Amino acid sequence: MERGWPEDWDERMAGRGCPICGALGKGDNDYWVEVFVGECAEVHLERRSRLSGYCIVVWRHGHVAEPTDLDAEQARQYWAEVLAVGRAVWARFGPVKVNYLTLGNTVPHLHTHVLPRYRDDPAPGGPIPWAEVSSPDPVPDADLHRQAADLRALLSR
Repeated sequence: MERGWPEDWDERMAGRGCPICGALGKGDNDYWVEVFVGECAEVHLERRSRLSGYCIVVWRHGHVAEPTDLDAEQARQYWAEVLAVGRAVWARFGPVKVNYLTLGNTVPHLHTHVLPRYRDDPAPGGPIPWAEVSSPDPVPDADLHRQAADLRALLSR
């Protein structure tokens, strides 16, 4: 299969029709449960993940595609919030490693995946294929909301 950048890539980079922009400030949806709203980012817990505690930290002050688009103070705030989420994930879920992935190759809105890794995860000790991160079935709502509340409490300190 040959890959390439979509025809509308420049429009995506500019934020036209950005699905993340459209979801910000609206709480839970089919993909995530809201955990926390910080100074510059929203934190969401993924609904369909094989890795408990998989969060996404999303820039919330307008469409920004690259972290290099932030000024120094915005960048400091953003990365401080990303690291706070990582600390909360460590404290709540006890992984053996946490990966931080700032991608945006499909939806170029600044967001960082905070991906806990476990001894028994699908690719221990190595890179994990995205197909192995996602689960076809969502985490039960009660469990997910309990996890989100635990993370929220840790992030509110």
